Formats: sequence, C-alpha cells, structure tokens
Amino acid sequence: MLLSLPTLLFGFLLRCLATPTPPAQATLSGHLDHAPAGDSVRLEYHGHIYHQRVRTVLSPAGDFRMTVPDLKGGTAITFSYSGQRTTLYLAPGDDVRMTLDFPRFDETLVYTGRGADVSNYLAQALWKFEFGPAGDAPRPEFTPTITAEQLRQTADQFRAQQQAFLTAYAKAHPLPADFQRSTALDIDLKWGRKLLEYPAYRRNIVKAPAQLPANYFDFLAQLPLKQLDRYIKLDRGTESNGALMWFLNAYSNRLAPDGTLGTDPAEARRHYAQATADFGPSTATIDQVMYIFYDWKMEGNLDGVLAAYPTFRTQNHDSTMARDLRMLIGRQLAVKVGNLAPAFSLLNNEGKKVSLADLRGKVVYLDFWGTWCGPCMKEMPASNELKQKFAGRDVAFVYISVGDKADKWQQVLAAEHLTSPNSIHLRSPEQDDVAARYQVQGYPTYWLIGRDGRIITRTAPRPSTGPEAVAALNAALGQ
Repeated sequence: MLLSLPTLLFGFLLRCLATPTPPAQATLSGHLDHAPAGDSVRLEYHGHIYHQRVRTVLSPAGDFRMTVPDLKGGTAITFSYSGQRTTLYLAPGDDVRMTLDFPRFDETLVYTGRGADVSNYLAQALWKFEFGPAGDAPRPEFTPTITAEQLRQTADQFRAQQQAFLTAYAKAHPLPADFQRSTALDIDLKWGRKLLEYPAYRRNIVKAPAQLPANYFDFLAQLPLKQLDRYIKLDRGTESNGALMWFLNAYSNRLAPDGTLGTDPAEARRHYAQATADFGPSTATIDQVMYIFYDWKMEGNLDGVLAAYPTFRTQNHDSTMARDLRMLIGRQLAVKVGNLAPAFSLLNNEGKKVSLADLRGKVVYLDFWGTWCGPCMKEMPASNELKQKFAGRDVAFVYISVGDKADKWQQVLAAEHLTSPNSIHLRSPEQDDVAARYQVQGYPTYWLIGRDGRIITRTAPRPSTGPEAVAALNAALGQ
C-alpha cells in the first residue's frame, strides 16, 4: 500500500523524536561567598564555529545560573569574575554547580553535579601545582644560579608528580579518555617548554651563556614529537593547543640556543635538518616551527631571515604561512636600520599638525606609549629628566600616544607635567595607526632617528637607563 506524503512525514517525525539529538548545551550554576558586588560572571570558549561569550549578573547573595550553548563535545571554558579566572570543563548535557570562597578562590573551588569530575581535576591540579603550597617535588623555577642539570632534575620530579596525580585521580573518578590523553600531553609539553626556555633565560635575563651539556636536548626524545601534526589544527576542548603553541615557540631555542641567526644560507638547511630529525616528516609541525622561528628573529636579525627565506620558501608546504612571512619581511624592510623612517603627520596636544619631515635636522627620540600602559607611565619621570639634560640641543622628544581617547590623553599630559619646549606630544587615532607602520610590538618602545630622517635604532635605551640613554643620544648627535 502506498503511503501518503503526510503519513511519511509523520513517520519521519516519530523516528526523530524516538532518537533525539544530544543537547549541545550545558548548565553552570554556582555560589560565590564573599564576592565583590557589581560585576558579571563571564564565560569564554570555542563553539562549533565562533568564539563564544556568555555572561550573567551575580545576585546580591552571590548566586548565578546560566545556560552554556554551542558546545562541541567536552570543551574547556574560561570562567571569570572581578579579576579572578579559572578553567572548567563542560560537555553537552552537563549540569555543574560551582562553589567557592572568593578571597580564597583557587583553594576553595569545588564542583558538584553531572559532569563535575573533569572540572574538579582541573581545579585541584591548579591548586596543587601552581597556586597552592609546594608539594613533595619543588616547582621548577628559573634562578640566576640554577644549572641546566639542576633544572632538568627539578623539572623531571615535578612532571612525575603531575603524572602520578593524573593517574590516581583517573582511577578514582571517571575522566573521558580523550581528556586524559590530552592532559597527559599538556604535562609533557609544559615540561619540555620549561627545559627549552632555559637557554633564553640565561641569555636574556642572566646575560650569560647557558653552558648546556652536550646532550641537553636529549629530553626531546621523550616527547611524542612525531605525532604532533594531528594536534596543530585540532581544537580538542582542552589547553593542549595552547600548550603546543607555547612549546613550538620555545623550540626556537633548540635551533638557536645562543639566540643568533647567521646570514649563511646553509644555516637554514641545517635548521630544517634538525627539525626533521626531532619531528620526523611532520609537515604541519615543521611548517609551524620554522615560521615561528623566523618570525621571532625578524626584528633583531632581519638579514639572517632574508638569507633563510629561500630555504623556507622551498621547504614550506603552507601557502598562507609563506604569504604571511613574505608580508612580515616586507614590513620589516620598511623599518630597517639605515632606511628613512616611515612618514607621519599627526595633531599635537595644541591641535597643530606636526610631521616627521618638520623635524629634519634634529635627532628624534621617539616614544610609543599610552596612558593605559603602566610601564610607560613609570618611565615618564625619567623621561622628564632626560629632556632637561638635552634642553637647547638638537634633540626632539616625540611622544606618540596609541590607543588613548583625546580627553584622557590631555588630562594625563597636564597632571603629570609632561609637556616641555623640547617635547612634542602627538596622538595616533585608529584611522592613522603609526605604530603599525613602525611594527611596534610592545609598549613603551623607543626609537632613535637621525638628523637625516634615517633610523638609527629601533631599540633605543629607555629613559630610566640614565647614562645609557644619554650616551645613545650624544652618539646620535655626533653622527
């Protein structure tokens, strides 16, 4: 017998109702004792397509309840309230309740309800291994006197303690298998990252060679480096993707422990050979590693990156990375030492237009800063003293405020007495982002531009260095 269309549709509807699709949302509720009033509970996480943000108001009694939509399986979620934050874990259908005493946020954090086990592991591990009292194995910390051997021993003990805690917790509580695997990987990657960062700590902080044993990097053989391709673009709802990217950033110290990148093209081929030996034929991983490495060296060693680029272009498999690196090289070439500094024309604090060309014939001490930047503001008293030392000489102290509203900028200039006859105060509006043209990566950043308008240095000494800054300016005046 032939069935009518309405009958077929009705049968299809019944089958859909009989096997419902698992909900892609969860519920999070909680109570925060002694929490400051006047803020909102906020959640952030990656949904199926978009980065999701959910918020709700904390009641006067310290309670909240919210639906968490668009979960793609178990998902790591950042919870924040009034300056405190933590990571929890929700899967579709979970109904989790959070309780804590706000002044002792991490110490008292507890979850109950369906799906609470993973979040409780994250909370307990965070307290045990980051914020709470030190455990049986001391946390590996960089100190000026620690040797490579001592760091390795401490890091090994700490890693073993983390692994043992994960194993014991998983025996006592049901943890998803994929979460256990990714958390074990997190532990390994953070251990490896700490050891990889040791040469950079010695180089940049201690200002002394690392004195690495010949076999120092043998620890890399204990990591699943040849299996990392599958994690590069895989968002598994844990911190592993973040841990992986931090690890790959730190791997640059394996390629250049002393921080240098030579201009011999053969050096790039040696770096690729080393990465291949460590990671195997891991196309996506090696592409990422080498892109990060050359991006890291771009600002301080552009000539080395230019020498390495032909090898990168030949070996790289990711056209987007090749395009991005080529674009970054072009931008860095525009601000290479010896080149003319990028032109700008901005309004000063009196509403008059000032351009870099107007200052030709003077040495320009250029300060990219913002009133919102704590380190920038700390430099201002020393900057005022430096200006006084060069009053009446051919030095223009040019301050370009980035990211400030006009009224706040004017208020700070007046309150902090930052104006002077030999200083020029400019504000860069969003539609004319001078800092981007100068490839500014952090604040404050100081440049020296010569009388001829050419870049002397992109890393001029800060005013607080005192004699060092004075010497740099005197040298620039003598050129």
